Amino acid sequence: MGRLDQLHRISITGVESTGKSTLAQSLGSALNMIVVEECARYDAEVQAGTVSISTLERLGHEQWERCQEAEEIARKSGASGVITDTDAHVLMVWSAWRWNHPLSGLEKLQAWPQFTLLCSPTIPWVPDALRSNPDKSERAALHQMYLNRMECGGPWSLVDKSTKKERLEQSVRAFNAFVKTIR
Repeated sequence: MGRLDQLHRISITGVESTGKSTLAQSLGSALNMIVVEECARYDAEVQAGTVSISTLERLGHEQWERCQEAEEIARKSGASGVITDTDAHVLMVWSAWRWNHPLSGLEKLQAWPQFTLLCSPTIPWVPDALRSNPDKSERAALHQMYLNRMECGGPWSLVDKSTKKERLEQSVRAFNAFVKTIR
């Protein structure tokens, strides 16, 4: 799986608290891939709650740069690819939900993944400093926004199991099925 000149690029997307980061780490280990963490998690504006549309556009560029850096690390280390635990969909849905405003300048991040895993909100919401939306009906509405976006994009698969083990197994199967289509 994955030659040094042909790295696989996976993005994981979905509503907050759907296990994206946990899945990225597990999947990275299972597939021998480098994992890129969501840069928004460590961003000062996000942590301070002063996010604006320009913040999201900046974060999109920073996430893409981190993905590029991870690709270089993967090539040097012999890893089979790169996984990012966020993508342009997260930023676009965030902007649409909060400000009803489209984002610009995310074309590189949007085009980066070869394959996307959409995490369904089938696991319990867990609070942390950056999460703000425990309401089940709002989470369902946000998830529908992601589903609508996925229908218009590239190859993707839904991750809707409820345990970490089942989600990992489901993701590995989906990725392997995707790889068979590009060989």
